[in-house]
Amino acid sequence: MSIKTFFKNYLEAPKDLDNASARLYVIASANIPFAMLIHILYIPLFLWMKVPEMAVVNIFSVIAWAGVLYSVRRMMFSIAWILFTAEIMLHTGFCNHFVGWGFGNQYFLFTLVGMSFLLPGKMYLSMTIAVAAIVEFVILSRWSNESPWNGNPDVLYVLNIINIVIALSISVLDTLHYQWIIHQTEKELKIANSKSEKLLANVFPHAILEKLKHKEATIADRFDSASVFFADIIGFTPLSEKLSPVDLVDLLDKLFSLFDALVVKHKVEKIKTIGDAYMVAAGVPTPVINHAELLANFALDFKTCLMEFNERNNQTLQMRIGINSGQIIGGVIGKSRFIYDLWGDCVNTAARMESHGLPGEIHVSEHTYKLLADKFEFESRGIIEIKGKGPMLTYFLRGRIPPENQLTA
Repeated sequence: MSIKTFFKNYLEAPKDLDNASARLYVIASANIPFAMLIHILYIPLFLWMKVPEMAVVNIFSVIAWAGVLYSVRRMMFSIAWILFTAEIMLHTGFCNHFVGWGFGNQYFLFTLVGMSFLLPGKMYLSMTIAVAAIVEFVILSRWSNESPWNGNPDVLYVLNIINIVIALSISVLDTLHYQWIIHQTEKELKIANSKSEKLLANVFPHAILEKLKHKEATIADRFDSASVFFADIIGFTPLSEKLSPVDLVDLLDKLFSLFDALVVKHKVEKIKTIGDAYMVAAGVPTPVINHAELLANFALDFKTCLMEFNERNNQTLQMRIGINSGQIIGGVIGKSRFIYDLWGDCVNTAARMESHGLPGEIHVSEHTYKLLADKFEFESRGIIEIKGKGPMLTYFLRGRIPPENQLTA
């Protein structure tokens, strides 16, 4: 195993850890060996200073840090933090007793205050550790000897500066780490929020999404003139019995994704899909004058899109299409998995146009025909009996009238 692979495996947090615990795991695994090394170097230093008591303390400190590292690697974070706190507080107390305030070891208590809040999900324990460290600092500042060590004061001054620099550097690095965590969290939240926005934008029309953001209690509107489109795959049930679940869903996904692209192209609103049925509207939730024209153009391209899909995928799918125009009520219903839906006689009639239509035909009501007669070509189907509606004059939409001929149509 290479050194690079070793360190990568050593610093890689277990997959089942949450983000905060994983960060603590990596930080502790990377820094504790350095803490152990510093305490090992302190052993000969204190022997040279003729303070053997502190050399012994540092031997126990190395053992304590090894226990902290072991606890972290076993994900026993509370035990690790208690050992870590005990080592710093006891070490500081002994150092002030045997060497004095002038050595500067007490400044590491401030690093303990900052690092205590790295402990994930243990706010009360973190606060207790921080308060204990501050209390010890106050006590030591009041009752510590300035320098019980009788050695060269210049050496002690240099060591004091070194300890201050190390403690300050740790505090600065902690602060930078916190800032990095905040930055990463904000970045992750921004990405998550963007994904949520895109997801909601795919579920709700933009105007409805804005209303939801403003937490409107009830979202409901009446549209005096709008158009509704229904399409349904003919013989879908036998088809679903022939295909595997994966193949069936894949087929519908490919087909409906093409229809979704047409929705964007023609600036209409996809309301929902129900199994193999596809529902679209124009003029809702933002009213437009040419709603019927938008939906007619969409329906013609929809029909062409289905034929091209069949050719590319060696399929023979056929759909019935129905369109109606009139007054519609639109709103958001439900508290869980809520949706934007449409109601009214116009919607029911559009559904009847689809169910009473013919394969491959765009079946429209008389109301929609009157709105489009000067721009589109129609074939009268005559008066037919519509379930729940009675006799109705209906039409098949055939195509667009060229713009140069529309004035004389």
